[in-house]
Amino acid sequence: MAEEGDEKASGDVEEDTKTVTPQPEPKIPDVELIVDGFGLMPKSMKVPKNRTSNAFEESKQMLKEIKVTNEEAKSPCSSSTNIEVVRRYTWRTKNRMSVQIISYGATITSIQVPDKKGVPDDVVAGFDTLEEYFQPRNPYFGATIGRYANIIRDATMVVRPSGRMYMLSNNKGHHHYHGGYVGFDKVNWHSYVNGNQVIMSHVSERFHEGYPGTVMAQITFEVTCDNTLKIEMKCTSSEPTIVNLSCTPYFNLAGHHSGNNTMYDHIFTINADKYTAADDDGVVTGEKKVVGGTIFDFRVPRVLRTMLPRVAMGGYDINYCVTQGTAQDLTFHARALHPVTGRVMELYSNQPGLQFYTGNLLPDPDKIVEGKTSVGYVPLMGKQGTFYKKHGLFCLMPQNYPDAVNHTNFPNSVLNPGEVYVHRIQYKFGILLGRYI
Repeated sequence: MAEEGDEKASGDVEEDTKTVTPQPEPKIPDVELIVDGFGLMPKSMKVPKNRTSNAFEESKQMLKEIKVTNEEAKSPCSSSTNIEVVRRYTWRTKNRMSVQIISYGATITSIQVPDKKGVPDDVVAGFDTLEEYFQPRNPYFGATIGRYANIIRDATMVVRPSGRMYMLSNNKGHHHYHGGYVGFDKVNWHSYVNGNQVIMSHVSERFHEGYPGTVMAQITFEVTCDNTLKIEMKCTSSEPTIVNLSCTPYFNLAGHHSGNNTMYDHIFTINADKYTAADDDGVVTGEKKVVGGTIFDFRVPRVLRTMLPRVAMGGYDINYCVTQGTAQDLTFHARALHPVTGRVMELYSNQPGLQFYTGNLLPDPDKIVEGKTSVGYVPLMGKQGTFYKKHGLFCLMPQNYPDAVNHTNFPNSVLNPGEVYVHRIQYKFGILLGRYI
Protein backbone atom coordinates (compact mmCIF):
# COMPACT_ATOMS: atom_id res chain seq x y z
CA MET A 1 0.00 0.00 0.00
CA ALA A 2 2.81 2.37 0.77
CA GLU A 3 4.30 1.62 -2.59
CA GLU A 4 1.03 2.55 -4.36
CA GLY A 5 0.88 5.85 -2.48
CA ASP A 6 4.45 6.63 -3.41
CA GLU A 7 3.74 5.92 -7.07
CA LYS A 8 0.69 8.20 -7.12
CA ALA A 9 2.52 10.91 -5.26
CA SER A 10 5.40 10.84 -7.66
CA GLY A 11 3.13 11.46 -10.64
CA ASP A 12 4.74 8.70 -12.68
CA VAL A 13 1.58 6.61 -12.94
CA GLU A 14 -1.25 9.18 -13.31
CA GLU A 15 -1.09 12.62 -14.96
CA ASP A 16 -3.28 15.54 -14.03
CA THR A 17 -5.67 16.41 -16.87
CA LYS A 18 -6.19 20.15 -17.34
CA THR A 19 -8.79 21.71 -19.63
CA VAL A 20 -7.15 24.05 -22.15
CA THR A 21 -9.37 26.99 -23.12
CA PRO A 22 -8.90 27.89 -26.79
CA GLN A 23 -7.71 31.47 -27.24
CA PRO A 24 -9.89 33.64 -29.49
CA GLU A 25 -8.26 34.74 -32.71
CA PRO A 26 -7.20 38.39 -32.70
CA LYS A 27 -9.89 40.54 -34.28
CA ILE A 28 -8.84 42.46 -37.34
CA PRO A 29 -9.80 46.13 -36.80
CA ASP A 30 -12.25 47.69 -39.23
CA VAL A 31 -9.88 50.65 -39.61
CA GLU A 32 -6.20 50.72 -38.68
CA LEU A 33 -4.25 53.97 -38.25
CA ILE A 34 -0.46 54.03 -38.63
CA VAL A 35 1.78 57.03 -37.85
CA ASP A 36 5.27 57.57 -39.25
CA GLY A 37 7.46 60.31 -40.68
CA PHE A 38 7.42 61.65 -44.23
CA GLY A 39 10.37 64.05 -44.09
CA LEU A 40 12.03 67.00 -42.39
CA MET A 41 11.69 70.70 -43.05
CA PRO A 42 13.72 73.59 -41.58
CA LYS A 43 11.94 75.85 -39.12
CA SER A 44 13.14 78.80 -41.22
CA MET A 45 10.24 77.99 -43.54
CA LYS A 46 7.71 78.86 -40.86
CA VAL A 47 5.31 81.73 -41.49
CA PRO A 48 6.43 85.17 -40.19
CA LYS A 49 4.33 86.38 -37.30
CA ASN A 50 4.60 90.14 -37.71
CA ARG A 51 3.58 92.25 -40.65
CA THR A 52 6.08 94.76 -41.95
CA SER A 53 5.95 97.18 -44.85
CA ASN A 54 7.29 94.47 -47.14
CA ALA A 55 5.18 91.58 -45.78
CA PHE A 56 4.45 90.27 -49.26
CA GLU A 57 8.17 90.32 -50.11
CA GLU A 58 8.76 88.19 -47.00
CA SER A 59 6.20 85.72 -48.29
CA LYS A 60 7.94 85.61 -51.67
CA GLN A 61 11.30 85.03 -50.00
CA MET A 62 9.82 82.28 -47.88
CA LEU A 63 8.44 80.62 -50.99
CA LYS A 64 11.93 80.71 -52.51
CA GLU A 65 13.29 79.00 -49.40
CA ILE A 66 10.67 76.29 -49.72
CA LYS A 67 11.71 75.72 -53.35
CA VAL A 68 15.30 74.99 -52.29
CA THR A 69 16.15 71.46 -51.15
CA ASN A 70 16.48 71.43 -47.37
CA GLU A 71 20.12 70.36 -47.20
CA GLU A 72 20.35 71.52 -43.61
CA ALA A 73 17.69 69.04 -42.57
CA LYS A 74 19.49 66.25 -44.42
CA SER A 75 22.82 66.91 -42.71
CA PRO A 76 23.65 64.42 -39.93
CA CYS A 77 25.19 67.32 -37.98
CA SER A 78 22.08 69.50 -38.08
CA SER A 79 20.47 70.32 -34.76
CA SER A 80 17.07 68.80 -34.01
CA THR A 81 15.94 72.23 -32.81
CA ASN A 82 16.29 73.65 -36.33
CA ILE A 83 14.02 71.17 -38.09
CA GLU A 84 10.42 70.02 -37.94
CA VAL A 85 9.14 66.52 -38.56
CA VAL A 86 6.49 66.19 -41.24
CA ARG A 87 4.27 63.37 -40.05
CA ARG A 88 2.40 60.91 -42.24
CA TYR A 89 -0.84 59.21 -41.23
CA THR A 90 -2.06 56.06 -42.96
CA TRP A 91 -5.52 54.54 -42.57
CA ARG A 92 -6.24 51.00 -43.77
CA THR A 93 -9.77 49.57 -43.82
CA LYS A 94 -10.94 45.96 -43.93
CA ASN A 95 -12.46 46.78 -47.34
CA ARG A 96 -8.96 47.24 -48.82
CA MET A 97 -8.96 51.02 -48.88
CA SER A 98 -5.99 53.03 -47.66
CA VAL A 99 -5.56 56.80 -47.22
CA GLN A 100 -2.37 58.74 -46.52
CA ILE A 101 -2.21 62.35 -45.28
CA ILE A 102 0.87 64.37 -44.29
CA SER A 103 1.03 67.31 -41.90
CA TYR A 104 2.76 69.58 -44.47
CA GLY A 105 -0.11 71.50 -45.99
CA ALA A 106 -2.54 69.00 -44.37
CA THR A 107 -2.11 67.23 -47.71
CA ILE A 108 -3.80 64.08 -49.01
CA THR A 109 -0.95 62.16 -50.66
CA SER A 110 -2.61 58.84 -51.51
CA ILE A 111 -6.02 57.16 -51.68
CA GLN A 112 -6.04 53.51 -52.73
CA VAL A 113 -9.40 51.88 -53.48
CA PRO A 114 -10.21 48.53 -55.14
CA ASP A 115 -11.82 48.17 -58.55
CA LYS A 116 -14.63 45.76 -59.44
CA LYS A 117 -12.10 42.90 -59.55
CA GLY A 118 -10.86 43.74 -56.06
CA VAL A 119 -7.53 45.14 -57.25
CA PRO A 120 -6.63 48.36 -55.36
CA ASP A 121 -4.94 51.29 -57.08
CA ASP A 122 -3.94 54.82 -56.08
CA VAL A 123 -6.44 57.30 -57.52
CA VAL A 124 -4.89 60.56 -56.22
CA ALA A 125 -1.96 62.47 -57.74
CA GLY A 126 1.03 63.39 -55.63
CA PHE A 127 4.78 63.08 -55.12
CA ASP A 128 7.09 60.54 -53.52
CA THR A 129 9.18 62.95 -51.42
CA LEU A 130 8.58 66.01 -49.29
CA GLU A 131 11.03 68.08 -51.32
CA GLU A 132 8.88 67.55 -54.43
CA TYR A 133 5.91 69.07 -52.61
CA PHE A 134 8.05 72.21 -52.05
CA GLN A 135 8.55 72.77 -55.78
CA PRO A 136 6.85 75.81 -57.37
CA ARG A 137 5.27 73.64 -60.09
CA ASN A 138 3.23 71.70 -57.55
CA PRO A 139 -0.39 72.47 -58.56
CA TYR A 140 -1.64 72.19 -54.95
CA PHE A 141 -1.87 68.38 -55.20
CA GLY A 142 -4.11 67.22 -52.33
CA ALA A 143 -3.41 70.29 -50.20
CA THR A 144 -5.62 72.23 -47.79
CA ILE A 145 -6.34 75.67 -49.23
CA GLY A 146 -6.72 78.80 -47.07
CA ARG A 147 -7.37 81.35 -45.86
CA TYR A 148 -9.47 81.81 -48.97
CA ALA A 149 -9.74 79.27 -51.76
CA ASN A 150 -9.86 80.45 -55.38
CA ILE A 151 -9.44 83.98 -56.77
CA ILE A 152 -10.08 87.39 -55.24
CA ARG A 153 -10.17 90.07 -57.93
CA ASP A 154 -7.36 92.65 -57.90
CA ALA A 155 -6.25 91.26 -54.53
CA THR A 156 -8.53 93.71 -52.74
CA MET A 157 -11.54 93.16 -50.53
CA VAL A 158 -14.02 95.24 -48.55
CA VAL A 159 -15.10 93.57 -45.31
CA ARG A 160 -18.65 94.50 -44.40
CA PRO A 161 -20.31 95.91 -42.36
CA SER A 162 -17.24 97.96 -41.34
CA GLY A 163 -16.51 98.82 -44.99
CA ARG A 164 -12.75 98.58 -44.48
CA MET A 165 -10.66 97.80 -47.56
CA TYR A 166 -7.71 95.43 -47.36
CA MET A 167 -4.94 94.70 -49.85
CA LEU A 168 -3.96 91.08 -50.20
CA SER A 169 -0.89 89.59 -51.85
CA ASN A 170 -1.23 89.34 -55.63
CA ASN A 171 0.32 85.96 -56.37
CA LYS A 172 -1.64 85.33 -59.61
CA GLY A 173 -1.13 88.33 -61.88
CA HIS A 174 -3.07 91.19 -60.32
CA HIS A 175 -5.22 88.80 -58.32
CA HIS A 176 -5.01 86.89 -55.05
CA TYR A 177 -5.18 83.09 -55.37
CA HIS A 178 -5.49 80.21 -52.89
CA GLY A 179 -4.36 82.17 -49.85
CA GLY A 180 -1.32 83.90 -51.33
CA TYR A 181 2.36 83.07 -51.63
CA VAL A 182 2.41 81.09 -48.37
CA GLY A 183 -1.08 79.80 -47.80
CA PHE A 184 -2.26 76.96 -45.61
CA ASP A 185 -0.83 74.53 -48.16
CA LYS A 186 2.76 75.59 -47.40
CA VAL A 187 2.91 75.28 -43.61
CA ASN A 188 3.54 72.26 -41.41
CA TRP A 189 0.39 71.78 -39.32
CA HIS A 190 0.54 70.67 -35.70
CA SER A 191 -1.11 67.27 -35.45
CA TYR A 192 -2.13 64.57 -32.99
CA VAL A 193 -4.18 61.37 -32.95
CA ASN A 194 -7.52 60.98 -31.18
CA GLY A 195 -8.73 57.42 -31.64
CA ASN A 196 -9.26 56.92 -35.36
CA GLN A 197 -9.12 60.67 -36.03
CA VAL A 198 -6.17 62.87 -36.88
CA ILE A 199 -6.56 66.48 -35.76
CA MET A 200 -4.36 69.20 -37.26
CA SER A 201 -4.19 72.85 -36.22
CA HIS A 202 -2.58 76.04 -37.48
CA VAL A 203 -2.61 79.69 -36.37
CA SER A 204 -2.59 82.28 -39.17
CA GLU A 205 -1.30 85.52 -37.72
CA ARG A 206 -2.92 88.92 -38.21
CA PHE A 207 -2.18 90.53 -41.60
CA HIS A 208 -0.42 87.44 -42.95
CA GLU A 209 -0.76 87.77 -46.75
CA GLY A 210 -2.80 90.90 -45.97
CA TYR A 211 -5.72 89.20 -44.19
CA PRO A 212 -7.14 90.95 -41.12
CA GLY A 213 -7.49 89.08 -37.84
CA THR A 214 -5.66 86.16 -36.29
CA VAL A 215 -7.31 82.93 -37.39
CA MET A 216 -7.06 79.62 -35.59
CA ALA A 217 -7.82 76.71 -37.94
CA GLN A 218 -8.42 73.07 -37.06
CA ILE A 219 -8.95 70.13 -39.42
CA THR A 220 -10.15 66.66 -38.43
CA PHE A 221 -9.50 63.74 -40.78
CA GLU A 222 -11.19 60.37 -40.37
CA VAL A 223 -11.55 57.25 -42.52
CA THR A 224 -14.46 54.88 -41.86
CA CYS A 225 -14.91 51.21 -42.69
CA ASP A 226 -17.42 52.01 -45.46
CA ASN A 227 -14.54 53.56 -47.46
CA THR A 228 -15.39 57.17 -46.68
CA LEU A 229 -12.88 59.96 -46.03
CA LYS A 230 -14.41 62.54 -43.69
CA ILE A 231 -12.94 66.02 -43.30
CA GLU A 232 -14.13 68.74 -40.92
CA MET A 233 -12.57 72.21 -41.05
CA LYS A 234 -13.17 74.78 -38.31
CA CYS A 235 -11.95 78.38 -37.88
CA THR A 236 -12.30 81.21 -35.39
CA SER A 237 -11.01 84.78 -35.79
CA SER A 238 -9.99 87.65 -33.54
CA GLU A 239 -11.60 90.25 -35.84
CA PRO A 240 -13.82 90.31 -38.94
CA THR A 241 -12.06 88.53 -41.80
CA ILE A 242 -12.88 86.20 -44.68
CA VAL A 243 -12.49 82.42 -44.60
CA ASN A 244 -13.05 79.83 -47.30
CA LEU A 245 -11.18 76.59 -46.68
CA SER A 246 -11.09 73.66 -49.07
CA CYS A 247 -8.88 70.79 -50.23
CA THR A 248 -7.67 69.90 -53.71
CA PRO A 249 -7.07 66.19 -54.33
CA TYR A 250 -6.55 65.54 -58.05
CA PHE A 251 -8.29 62.31 -59.05
CA ASN A 252 -8.24 59.75 -61.81
CA LEU A 253 -10.40 56.80 -60.80
CA ALA A 254 -8.60 54.56 -63.29
CA GLY A 255 -5.37 55.25 -61.37
CA HIS A 256 -3.41 58.47 -61.01
CA HIS A 257 -0.87 57.14 -63.52
CA SER A 258 -3.30 56.15 -66.28
CA GLY A 259 -3.38 59.43 -68.25
CA ASN A 260 -5.96 61.41 -70.18
CA ASN A 261 -7.38 58.57 -72.28
CA THR A 262 -8.90 57.01 -69.18
CA MET A 263 -9.88 60.45 -67.87
CA TYR A 264 -12.10 61.00 -70.90
CA ASP A 265 -14.07 57.85 -70.01
CA HIS A 266 -15.26 59.26 -66.68
CA ILE A 267 -18.97 59.95 -66.25
CA PHE A 268 -19.76 63.02 -64.13
CA THR A 269 -22.88 64.17 -62.32
CA ILE A 270 -22.97 67.61 -60.65
CA ASN A 271 -25.86 68.77 -58.47
CA ALA A 272 -26.12 72.35 -59.73
CA ASP A 273 -28.51 74.25 -61.97
CA LYS A 274 -26.42 77.46 -62.05
CA TYR A 275 -22.78 78.49 -62.29
CA THR A 276 -20.90 81.73 -61.67
CA ALA A 277 -19.90 83.45 -64.91
CA ALA A 278 -16.23 84.41 -65.26
CA ASP A 279 -14.22 86.74 -67.52
CA ASP A 280 -11.21 85.87 -69.68
CA ASP A 281 -8.93 85.88 -66.60
CA GLY A 282 -11.12 83.29 -64.91
CA VAL A 283 -12.39 85.80 -62.32
CA VAL A 284 -16.10 85.74 -61.52
CA THR A 285 -18.17 88.73 -62.64
CA GLY A 286 -20.90 88.39 -60.03
CA GLU A 287 -23.43 87.01 -62.51
CA LYS A 288 -25.05 83.60 -62.14
CA LYS A 289 -26.11 81.70 -65.25
CA VAL A 290 -28.29 78.63 -65.68
CA VAL A 291 -26.64 75.45 -66.90
CA GLY A 292 -29.65 74.26 -68.91
CA GLY A 293 -28.87 73.87 -72.60
CA THR A 294 -25.14 74.56 -72.12
CA ILE A 295 -21.93 72.54 -71.96
CA PHE A 296 -21.94 73.08 -68.18
CA ASP A 297 -25.05 70.96 -67.58
CA PHE A 298 -24.10 67.83 -65.61
CA ARG A 299 -27.41 67.44 -63.79
CA VAL A 300 -27.73 64.15 -65.63
CA PRO A 301 -24.68 61.86 -66.02
CA ARG A 302 -22.48 62.84 -68.95
CA VAL A 303 -19.33 61.29 -70.40
CA LEU A 304 -16.41 63.72 -70.30
CA ARG A 305 -15.20 62.59 -73.73
CA THR A 306 -18.31 63.99 -75.40
CA MET A 307 -18.34 67.25 -73.42
CA LEU A 308 -14.70 68.35 -73.29
CA PRO A 309 -14.20 69.14 -77.02
CA ARG A 310 -17.09 71.60 -76.82
CA VAL A 311 -15.45 73.71 -74.09
CA ALA A 312 -13.77 76.79 -75.54
CA MET A 313 -11.46 77.34 -72.56
CA GLY A 314 -9.57 74.09 -73.16
CA GLY A 315 -11.40 72.33 -70.38
CA TYR A 316 -13.58 72.91 -67.34
CA ASP A 317 -12.47 75.31 -64.62
CA ILE A 318 -15.70 76.70 -63.25
CA ASN A 319 -17.57 77.22 -59.99
CA TYR A 320 -21.00 75.61 -59.74
CA CYS A 321 -23.79 76.89 -57.50
CA VAL A 322 -24.78 73.71 -55.68
CA THR A 323 -28.50 73.05 -55.24
CA GLN A 324 -29.04 72.84 -51.49
CA GLY A 325 -32.13 71.99 -49.50
CA THR A 326 -33.56 74.13 -46.72
CA ALA A 327 -31.67 73.71 -43.44
CA GLN A 328 -29.63 70.94 -45.05
CA ASP A 329 -26.17 70.21 -43.70
CA LEU A 330 -24.31 67.83 -46.00
CA THR A 331 -25.44 68.09 -49.60
CA PHE A 332 -24.66 65.81 -52.51
CA HIS A 333 -22.28 67.77 -54.74
CA ALA A 334 -21.01 65.45 -57.43
CA ARG A 335 -20.41 61.89 -58.56
CA ALA A 336 -17.59 60.55 -60.72
CA LEU A 337 -17.67 57.07 -62.26
CA HIS A 338 -15.08 55.20 -64.27
CA PRO A 339 -17.05 52.42 -66.03
CA VAL A 340 -14.08 50.21 -66.94
CA THR A 341 -12.74 49.83 -63.39
CA GLY A 342 -16.16 50.28 -61.78
CA ARG A 343 -14.83 52.79 -59.25
CA VAL A 344 -17.31 55.43 -58.07
CA MET A 345 -16.64 58.51 -55.94
CA GLU A 346 -19.37 60.68 -54.43
CA LEU A 347 -18.65 64.08 -52.89
CA TYR A 348 -20.73 65.66 -50.12
CA SER A 349 -20.22 69.05 -48.46
CA ASN A 350 -22.07 71.80 -46.61
CA GLN A 351 -20.65 74.60 -48.79
CA PRO A 352 -22.65 76.37 -51.55
CA GLY A 353 -20.07 76.11 -54.34
CA LEU A 354 -18.07 73.47 -56.21
CA GLN A 355 -15.07 74.11 -58.46
CA PHE A 356 -14.83 71.59 -61.30
CA TYR A 357 -11.39 71.46 -62.91
CA THR A 358 -10.13 69.05 -65.58
CA GLY A 359 -6.37 69.66 -65.36
CA ASN A 360 -6.22 72.14 -68.23
CA LEU A 361 -2.97 73.74 -67.04
CA LEU A 362 -1.05 70.54 -66.47
CA PRO A 363 1.87 70.11 -68.93
CA ASP A 364 0.66 69.60 -72.51
CA PRO A 365 2.95 67.40 -74.67
CA ASP A 366 1.22 68.67 -77.83
CA LYS A 367 1.90 72.34 -77.11
CA ILE A 368 4.27 73.90 -79.65
CA VAL A 369 6.20 77.09 -78.91
CA GLU A 370 5.63 79.56 -81.77
CA GLY A 371 8.75 80.41 -83.76
CA LYS A 372 10.66 77.41 -82.48
CA THR A 373 10.98 73.86 -83.64
CA SER A 374 11.13 72.43 -80.13
CA VAL A 375 8.13 71.26 -78.18
CA GLY A 376 7.17 73.59 -75.33
CA TYR A 377 6.66 70.77 -72.86
CA VAL A 378 8.25 70.56 -69.42
CA PRO A 379 7.14 67.31 -67.80
CA LEU A 380 5.80 67.18 -64.25
CA MET A 381 6.88 63.91 -62.63
CA GLY A 382 4.91 62.55 -59.72
CA LYS A 383 4.62 59.30 -57.77
CA GLN A 384 6.31 56.18 -59.12
CA GLY A 385 7.76 58.14 -62.04
CA THR A 386 4.35 59.14 -63.41
CA PHE A 387 4.28 62.12 -65.77
CA TYR A 388 1.12 64.15 -65.16
CA LYS A 389 -0.27 65.67 -68.33
CA LYS A 390 -3.11 67.90 -69.48
CA HIS A 391 -6.57 66.41 -68.89
CA GLY A 392 -5.04 63.46 -67.06
CA LEU A 393 -6.62 64.37 -63.72
CA PHE A 394 -9.71 66.14 -62.38
CA CYS A 395 -10.45 68.09 -59.22
CA LEU A 396 -13.78 68.61 -57.46
CA MET A 397 -13.24 71.32 -54.85
CA PRO A 398 -16.15 72.22 -52.51
CA GLN A 399 -16.01 75.88 -51.49
CA ASN A 400 -17.77 79.18 -51.09
CA TYR A 401 -18.10 81.19 -54.30
CA PRO A 402 -14.88 82.81 -55.59
CA ASP A 403 -14.50 86.51 -54.69
CA ALA A 404 -17.68 86.27 -52.60
CA VAL A 405 -16.58 89.10 -50.31
CA ASN A 406 -16.82 91.59 -53.19
CA HIS A 407 -20.28 90.53 -54.41
CA THR A 408 -23.32 91.17 -52.23
CA ASN A 409 -25.41 88.60 -54.13
CA PHE A 410 -22.97 85.79 -53.23
CA PRO A 411 -23.07 83.79 -49.96
CA ASN A 412 -21.48 85.43 -46.95
CA SER A 413 -17.76 84.76 -46.51
CA VAL A 414 -17.04 87.02 -43.50
CA LEU A 415 -16.16 85.37 -40.20
CA ASN A 416 -16.74 87.57 -37.15
CA PRO A 417 -15.31 87.13 -33.63
CA GLY A 418 -17.39 84.69 -31.62
CA GLU A 419 -18.49 82.79 -34.73
CA VAL A 420 -17.17 79.41 -35.87
CA TYR A 421 -16.57 78.62 -39.52
CA VAL A 422 -17.33 74.95 -40.23
CA HIS A 423 -16.76 73.13 -43.52
CA ARG A 424 -17.57 69.42 -43.70
CA ILE A 425 -16.51 67.24 -46.63
CA GLN A 426 -17.04 63.55 -47.35
CA TYR A 427 -15.46 61.53 -50.16
CA LYS A 428 -17.32 58.23 -50.49
CA PHE A 429 -15.80 55.48 -52.63
CA GLY A 430 -17.59 52.44 -53.98
CA ILE A 431 -17.83 49.95 -56.83
CA LEU A 432 -20.41 49.70 -59.60
CA LEU A 433 -20.88 45.98 -60.22
CA GLY A 434 -23.53 46.11 -62.94
CA ARG A 435 -23.82 47.98 -66.21
CA TYR A 436 -24.25 51.73 -65.98
CA ILE A 437 -27.22 53.14 -67.90
